[in-house]
Amino acid sequence: IEREQAGLDAEIARLPVLTGLEAEVAAAEAALAGAEAAVGTAERRQAGAREAEATARVPLAEAERSLAAAETEARTLTRLLGSGAAGTGRPAMLDSLTVGRGFEAALAAAFGDALDASDDLAAAAHWRAVPPAADDPQLPAGAMPLADKVEAPALLARALRQVGIVARAEGPALQARLAPGQSLVSREGDLWRWDGFVATAEAPTAAAQRLANRNRLAELEEEAAARRAAVAAQRLVLDAAAAEARAA
Repeated sequence: IEREQAGLDAEIARLPVLTGLEAEVAAAEAALAGAEAAVGTAERRQAGAREAEATARVPLAEAERSLAAAETEARTLTRLLGSGAAGTGRPAMLDSLTVGRGFEAALAAAFGDALDASDDLAAAAHWRAVPPAADDPQLPAGAMPLADKVEAPALLARALRQVGIVARAEGPALQARLAPGQSLVSREGDLWRWDGFVATAEAPTAAAQRLANRNRLAELEEEAAARRAAVAAQRLVLDAAAAEARAA
């Protein structure tokens, strides 16, 4: 046994020193563990990045649909509105004024088809300037001048000052106090004229609908600008998420 043990000791003594190799094995095992941890971290990062990218696509798609809807409605209204008065190269008076939202029917009731005429003096129907007179009458107390709610060319200034806005219930009583040439309208589109003529609001007139469409078009232009900004912001978020996904 002693001889066998001595022989084994001699063989072991002739083998390479294992201390350094054991240290290398330990370092390799540590590196492997670190690599496996890094792989796990990278996989989690990749999964999170892909999820973030997919999540970012949803609000962008919604923002793009919202913008497309606004632009489609705006194009439709633009086609409906057109431009220019029929038979003239000048725009209709209707297209040269701005009316406060909710007062479209009142303005249309007061002027009707006269708003389709332009200031083209060569046209068969047109508006021309007539300066106000010093003795132009004042509207009855309780009537708000339509001029306060309409931005219009100077050609309409005198006419607008002689139209008052009243509540529907007050129109009949105030009609008797109108001076010649004056009229009253309600926001709903009722008309009471100085000479006794009355027109109640029923279906919207073409002029009222056109005015409402113009106001809606202006709103859509503002909405579209805001929605374009939202689309751009969401696209930046998506681009950042996509870049992170590629990097992961």
